[in-house]
Amino acid sequence: MPSVYIENLGCAKNQVDAEIMGRCLEDDGWSWVDDPDGSDLIIVNTCGFIEPAQQESIDTTLSLLAAYPETPVALSGCMAQRFADELVEGLPEVVGVFGNREPQEVVSFVRRLKDRRPGDGPLVRLPDGNGRLAAVDRGRLLSHPGSVYVKIAEGCEHNCSFCAIPSIRGRLRTRTTSDILNEFRGLRRRGIHEFNLIAQDLAAWHDETGGRDGTGGFPALLRTLLQEEGDFWLRSLYLYPDTFPVEVLDIAASDGRLVPYFDLSFQHASRNILRRMGRPGDAESYLRLVGDIRRRLPDVALRSSFIVGFPGESEEDVDELLDFLAQAELEWVGVFEFSPQTGTPAAAMAAAVAPATTAERKSRVELLQQEIVHRRLRRFVGRSLQVLVEERIEGVSILLGRSPLQAPDVDGLVVVHNAPAHVAPGEVVNVEVTGVTGVDLQGQYLR
Repeated sequence: MPSVYIENLGCAKNQVDAEIMGRCLEDDGWSWVDDPDGSDLIIVNTCGFIEPAQQESIDTTLSLLAAYPETPVALSGCMAQRFADELVEGLPEVVGVFGNREPQEVVSFVRRLKDRRPGDGPLVRLPDGNGRLAAVDRGRLLSHPGSVYVKIAEGCEHNCSFCAIPSIRGRLRTRTTSDILNEFRGLRRRGIHEFNLIAQDLAAWHDETGGRDGTGGFPALLRTLLQEEGDFWLRSLYLYPDTFPVEVLDIAASDGRLVPYFDLSFQHASRNILRRMGRPGDAESYLRLVGDIRRRLPDVALRSSFIVGFPGESEEDVDELLDFLAQAELEWVGVFEFSPQTGTPAAAMAAAVAPATTAERKSRVELLQQEIVHRRLRRFVGRSLQVLVEERIEGVSILLGRSPLQAPDVDGLVVVHNAPAHVAPGEVVNVEVTGVTGVDLQGQYLR
């Protein structure tokens, strides 16, 4: 049986694509292995969102080509989709380049690789993504035990001036309610507890048999999933704040299985910069949204991402961002230096900000956020939280896990002390929070 190794890079959406590719290849007679050593094919599932991610993809590919010169290496993912021609020219050693819009088509791509002859250039296959999203019964999951990402839509219809996602992922495509529900049920039968719903913008999801209103919009999907019996967590990631479906607040307030956690893509707070970004919001409307959410869900955890150093950003714009963060007191914040993306309007904008200035602004925002995180986390000290265990520290009675206020891989953890030996990753335990260390909570095992 031939074996394939998939080196997955990038975001949760890329991870789902890798899981789909791995399962489809397994169904076609391949063994999906954990180590490239001895494998018959290596696939690097690249990320192409910002320049550092692109460089990581290139460096990883070069390292694997050097370490395994006799093993065919193919590229897939966002960077493969976006820069296929450039990759073929710059990395002629790879055997093929496969896009990301229909990951289930990896089987036909790999079959065609077998016909490649010495001297042939890399095979390029870029599915157009005009069909329905694949409904693949994923086998192996690359997420932490007890947790899974469920992609409910692909592509994007927003036109942010800095973002290449629409050109990479294509037009918006959504899965049907029945398709998502069937996958949800199957994953629950496998013992999954946490379901992280992902898309470029969850608020844009709609069932193709309904509309984007209450009959077929995201709140309706949540209600359908919450009709299922039993204990589980639903987490909503990646919601566009200007179209935030406020109905989800009532749903979360009435059913704790929809965890009070929202990832809101603010990107900035200055009206000047937001307009240059092609976004309609401002600090006032965003603060109003944060206030509305917190009044309805006092224990909510809010995450957002911000870009500093955008072309034309002034010190006054940065001050507006800092003032917004001080008032909003978001639990979790990611700060990114502006990275011009080829082909986007922002890449051609004048008034570029010097890299050193951008780095200094990033540090300033992060320093303020460190103080906010510590203050926001302190409110949980003395309280009991459910924790999904991710890892056991060998040799000591300590577990690492996450509570509902922490999303996988991007937020802090809960460090659980005095945990009995029988507790395993993937289980949910009760923990009394005793303190805060940096971005992590410290706690004592209860049961």
